[in-house]
Amino acid sequence: MSLLPVARHRKLRKPVSALAAALVCLLGGLSSPPAKADTFGDWQLDCATRETCRLATQGREELSGEPLFLLALSPSGDALALALELAVGAPRPDDIRAMQWQIDGDLVHVLRPGEFALHGDTRRFFVTDAAAGRKLLAAMRGGARLRISYLDAVAEAHDAVFSLDGLTAGLEAMSGQVSLPAAPKIAAPALAEVAAPSRSEAVAALGIPYAVLERHARSSDCEATDSASFRNVGVPIAALGQTAVLYAIPCTVSGNTVTYRLYMRDTGEIGGIETLHFALYDPRFGWIGTDLLSNIRFDDAAGQLTAEYVGPGDRVCGYRASWSWQDHAFRMERFEGPNDCRDAARPGNWARQHPR
Repeated sequence: MSLLPVARHRKLRKPVSALAAALVCLLGGLSSPPAKADTFGDWQLDCATRETCRLATQGREELSGEPLFLLALSPSGDALALALELAVGAPRPDDIRAMQWQIDGDLVHVLRPGEFALHGDTRRFFVTDAAAGRKLLAAMRGGARLRISYLDAVAEAHDAVFSLDGLTAGLEAMSGQVSLPAAPKIAAPALAEVAAPSRSEAVAALGIPYAVLERHARSSDCEATDSASFRNVGVPIAALGQTAVLYAIPCTVSGNTVTYRLYMRDTGEIGGIETLHFALYDPRFGWIGTDLLSNIRFDDAAGQLTAEYVGPGDRVCGYRASWSWQDHAFRMERFEGPNDCRDAARPGNWARQHPR
């Protein structure tokens, strides 16, 4: 389970400017080429040494125009090969989905998992399949504009666009400085390969989508998310499936008890946002429905949601419960609570209410 700090709405999801700054930091100041860099059209070549040699261009998010991407070629661990890199400062491509590489409007190659890998950092994607790399580099040298289309961890679409003006001249200049063949192959870089983030880590890194925050603000009576009460309260975010994500937004805080309202967002073919409701048992009223749970936890490995409240309270006297996600809903696995509200503050006296 990943936790993000609750702050103002605009901070719950990383702003574009912050992502761009992260990219610049990651890539050592790409936005301002090194003083010794040579410019070839829209590409910059910095080749002081073979180990640091790099031909690169900045790419933009097609919709927003923000400079959030880098495309780079550098000598690989193989003396006769280049490493082809896509680095992202925007929401990163999903590690288990393919990317489409189009040049001048024509689809050149669908780069599938297994044909790319992470090296040096989880935001640096390298083409590692020799055949795919050869095909892509040849097409890039003869084109004017590259678009890389991909889906992020919550299946949101992104398009990175790059100018190819100057690439061929830059490659010729690089070949003269690091002794590359006329048609170098593409291979993995000398950088160490790094593990991809877990699905829930990748989802949590994207923050809470505005649509979920808007649903929460419009449909609940909870405290505002920028309340000082939530300053040190976590926001559990978890992947429930390939397209379904759980978002738990704090509603109230009282002592050590935090109540949450939970939402499921699905970005599949039908998709949408659902406010989740749960069954709780109270000795006064029997089984009742609620859209609030207290002190929740989500176990990624088990796919299990747990919640606990030691009463008494106005809604229920107390409970300790667990649910597991199945297909499109949470299924109750276990529920414990008092048979009499006089035992609300004594969990040791509670009984199992489900399953009987």
